Amino acid sequence: MTSGDRWPEALNVAEHMYNAMVEGNFQAYVWWYIRRGYGPMREDGTISKRGYMMAPYSKFVRPGYIRVEATKNPDQEVYVSAYKGDNKAVIVAVNKGSSAVSENFVLHNGTASTVSSWVTDGTRNLAAKAPIAILNGSFTAELPAQSGQRGGGTIHCGVFIDSVAAFNMRKQVVEIYI
Repeated sequence: MTSGDRWPEALNVAEHMYNAMVEGNFQAYVWWYIRRGYGPMREDGTISKRGYMMAPYSKFVRPGYIRVEATKNPDQEVYVSAYKGDNKAVIVAVNKGSSAVSENFVLHNGTASTVSSWVTDGTRNLAAKAPIAILNGSFTAELPAQSGQRGGGTIHCGVFIDSVAAFNMRKQVVEIYI
């Protein structure tokens, strides 16, 4: 196994990207050596675990999207960022903790009935999860614990909300202002 596939070390990439985008206010994130054993692509051109940790940012946060204010750390070792563009909103939540987290998101100033979500962890790579219903403007996303074992838990979940003009969230409620 190359270093790009080690779990949970690959989870550090998601935290690093979060810090760059949220704390550093980056407008772009570039990984210079794309095709290396320690990079987002393996030597044979397939995506590594580190590459899948970058996926919510590269697949769902598209050019022209802007980062919006969000509760950054609603729980210990949980990191949340949110983005909007094309009348859509994207939430990226990273759980580096050893315990699962059930995070409640409350939406304001927008309309949506369901949330689509994906997860990357020790055994899954950008795997689609069941849609989450939005009831009374809120939804709960399950962020399983990360683990040092290959069968470990979820590290991050990219939540994609269709047709939202604007929304907010808070902890026990995570707040996001769009």
